[in-house]
Formats: sequence, C-alpha cells, structure tokens
Amino acid sequence: MLHFDKRHILLLTVCIALFLSACSSNRQRDTQEERGMFSQKIHIRSLPTKAKIFINEREIGETPLTYKLTHEERRMFNIKAVPIYPNQYTQNIFLMVPPIPKTMTIYMNHYPEDYNSNKDKNFSPPEKPKPEIIVETEIDTVYIESHTKEVVALTLPIIYFDTAKSDINVSEESKLQEIADIMKQNQNLALEIYGFADKRASEKYNLTLTLNRANSVRDYLLKNGVAASRMATFGHGRISKIDSEGVEMDLSQSRTVIFMLRKQ
Repeated sequence: MLHFDKRHILLLTVCIALFLSACSSNRQRDTQEERGMFSQKIHIRSLPTKAKIFINEREIGETPLTYKLTHEERRMFNIKAVPIYPNQYTQNIFLMVPPIPKTMTIYMNHYPEDYNSNKDKNFSPPEKPKPEIIVETEIDTVYIESHTKEVVALTLPIIYFDTAKSDINVSEESKLQEIADIMKQNQNLALEIYGFADKRASEKYNLTLTLNRANSVRDYLLKNGVAASRMATFGHGRISKIDSEGVEMDLSQSRTVIFMLRKQ
C-alpha cells in the first residue's frame, strides 16, 4: 500500500497545477491564433513638420514615434495627426488591419487662407485637403489611401534660397532643369510646389516670401517647357522642417522649396 507524506502531496499538487496552467496557456494561444491575434510595431512620422499623434483618441506622443499595435481580429484603428504649427489641418486616418504596416508617413498639408495657391491657374487643390498617407509594408510595397490622388514615388531635389530672397540661385538651376525634364517626360504628372522659410521675421512676411519662392520656381519651370496647368504653388510661412529622423533642421535648411508629384 502506497504511503504519501505531506511533502509528496505538496509536490504532486504543484505538478498538477503547473500541468493545468500549461494546458490553459496552450488553449489560449490556440484561440489567439484562430482569432488572428497580431502585434507589431508601427513607425509613424509626419512631414514636413512634427505633429501630435492620437490612436483611437488616446494621445501617444509627437512624431516621429514608434508604437505597438495589437489586435485580436480584423478591425479599424483611427490614427489622428494634430498639427503643432498654425495653419495646418488635422489629418484623420482610418487604418484597417491586418496587415499592420511597418511605417506610416503623414503629410501635414498647410493652406493659409490668402496664400494657398495660384488660383488663376487650372490646377486647383481642395480647399481643405484630405490626409495624404504613404504606408510602407514589410516588403516595401507602397499604398495610398483611395480618397487621395496618388503620390508618385520619385525623389526630386530640394531648392535652396538665400535669406529673405526668392530669386533662383545659379547653383540651383541644374536641379530645376532636372525637374523640368522629368515633367516633360511624364505628361500624366502634376507638380505641387511648396515654399518654406526659417522662423525669423513675422508670419505675414514669411507667408508672402514662401509663396514668392514657390512662384519663382514655377516661373522657371514654365520658361523651360512645363505647362502652368500642371503646377500649383503654396506658401508655408515660417515653419521648422524636420529630417527623416525627426530632428529639426537648421535655418538654412528651412529656406527651401520642396515638391510633390501626383498623377493627374
């Protein structure tokens, strides 16, 4: 006849408890796999300026940031980019997952009321732009939200200006000629031209200056064979720009014109 003392009974109890716990964990894991539980980090950045990010109405922080998205079934996340600088619109993105993207870039559109575009031209963007989102998956496929015009993945050079100037420097002309050649070779593309200034001087002054810079670039391209109807200009005023790592650029890096290509 077997005889168990208290130590044996305690050891047996612990073994049974561990066994039951392991079984429960396996069942939970199986259930999670059946329901499609996903967990992955998403890197969110905003260009050309920083923004506050909210996910499902909860503030996460300022861009650039990395956040871990977890879900147990196919669902939608609301990712909101709230501008830090004036004269920008809050961008609302509704992301259906899975899959969870690796990187999301949100462009903070900026349209000051009296400086938003060359209205006498045929090309006219919406008064209040919808979000522009570029999502890069693990295999670097690029998706664009269906309600936006498709952004073309071509890298165009940045045009730099002297302090308080809007005329084109000789050193920048070769860059503009390159852009003109791209536009002439791709007649289905439209070009948005965005002017920037550093943080010095008043907002009104910088809004005028940055629009003049964008218009100078447009006029140069116009003389080099790019139709006016394919170009739109925008002045962003005194806004600090950030680089791809989220670091604010120095003043000379803010006196620029940048471009965005879209399919017409």
